[in-house]
Amino acid sequence: MTSSGPSTEDLEHSRYFLSEWMPPLLRRTAGAAPPRVLADLGAGDGGTLWPLDRAGLVGETIYAVDISAKHVALCERLSSKVRGIVSDVAHVDELADESVDAVVSSQVIEHLPDDGVLAREIARVLRAGGWFYVASVIRGPRAFWFYKGKPPAPERWQLDPTHMREYASEEAFRAALTHPALEFDVVRSSQLKFPLTDFALRVVSRVGAIAAEDLPEVYVNGPPWLAKARHAIGEPIPGYRWVVGAGRKRVS
Repeated sequence: MTSSGPSTEDLEHSRYFLSEWMPPLLRRTAGAAPPRVLADLGAGDGGTLWPLDRAGLVGETIYAVDISAKHVALCERLSSKVRGIVSDVAHVDELADESVDAVVSSQVIEHLPDDGVLAREIARVLRAGGWFYVASVIRGPRAFWFYKGKPPAPERWQLDPTHMREYASEEAFRAALTHPALEFDVVRSSQLKFPLTDFALRVVSRVGAIAAEDLPEVYVNGPPWLAKARHAIGEPIPGYRWVVGAGRKRVS
């Protein structure tokens, strides 16, 4: 573990579900300018890069960057375009300056002890005119969820025990990503909901009806109604909003 992200042990317990659905802002941004080379900073199990590739929105190469070697290996199995890099996101030595056309980073910045490192690294690896997309969470004054933060994260009830912060507003999120080389096109937020089908599938997996290694692809390989239900049936999380931002690197 480095000083710029959660431990590998924490990340190994985090499993994403693969789905062809992607956030509307990401789909619109990528669709308007499909990148030849994309970097996913904090790629996890590939939950962001996989739908982009399935939709044909990445031309040649997807760099899957994650501190967890296991997660990187999972991403490399998703597509022949994926090149895995085991690294924290503070400085990805394997990526040269201005070497990618687009950067995505979802559910990562809130885990970093110094959230300013993400904007700096996006600005470094992104070519002039290239786009970026970042997603995180906003915590309202009465927000509550079932996890207790553990040091060095805040010792409070929050969305994830490894979150180092949860932003108070869209403005605070934007400020964390402020960099002289970057400009935002849009920042927006919406009610965050917990997919009830995710919970049900995890329960089914715990009793052995679904193998744990099959969980990430259960929405892909299952009946079409299951994937639709995931986005139609959700429990609003009290006080929490999903916040997304997209923009570009300035052309000097």
